[in-house]
Amino acid sequence: MSKNVILLGIVMSIVGGVALFNAVFSTYEMIKYPDYATAATSSNVTVSAAISTSISCSTSIGSTDFGTWTNTEIKTAASNASSTMACANTSGGCNLYVKDVGSTTAAGLWKAPDSIESPNAAFDATTTLADGTEGYGIKAATTTVGSGALFGIPARYRNTGANDIGGLQITNTAIATTTATTSGREIIVTHMAAIAAGTPSGSYSDTITYECTAN
Repeated sequence: MSKNVILLGIVMSIVGGVALFNAVFSTYEMIKYPDYATAATSSNVTVSAAISTSISCSTSIGSTDFGTWTNTEIKTAASNASSTMACANTSGGCNLYVKDVGSTTAAGLWKAPDSIESPNAAFDATTTLADGTEGYGIKAATTTVGSGALFGIPARYRNTGANDIGGLQITNTAIATTTATTSGREIIVTHMAAIAAGTPSGSYSDTITYECTAN
């Protein structure tokens, strides 16, 4: 950016009066200062910096189990999954997703060719488990662990009834969300299931994956 500075010239008149032989003579002296102009030049320096988003998540357990059914009661898996997430340098927060393997085409506990669908045979978003009716799913709750933005739990998994669960899906489904940075925030995931009198015997299994991304 160029900047031009102009100094205005100053004109001053000095009048002197001299009396001689009853005549008045006036003399004028004009002093004019020269105009001065300065020109300034400038150059720019561009400063840049790159800041990358930091995000991490982990789950406290690698496996859990329902044990062996000897009747049709509702069961809760032996261990809950504690998942923590942290994200920094992101104005939009971050999300924790859950994804089910099931039979690879449908979510649920799987034993070829049989399965216990999630959360029920209709693949609804949520259901209430009942003794004697097949069903399988999870529920999530927040804790006070960590700092920064609190987790929000979507309605699908924010179930308050004792036997209410949300259905798993074979694609990423949000289970916890934040709209700002967070550090070490935690959710507890509970796994629940029930079988029917006609559920085929055998060993059923499933794999659940947790993944976090920045918004």
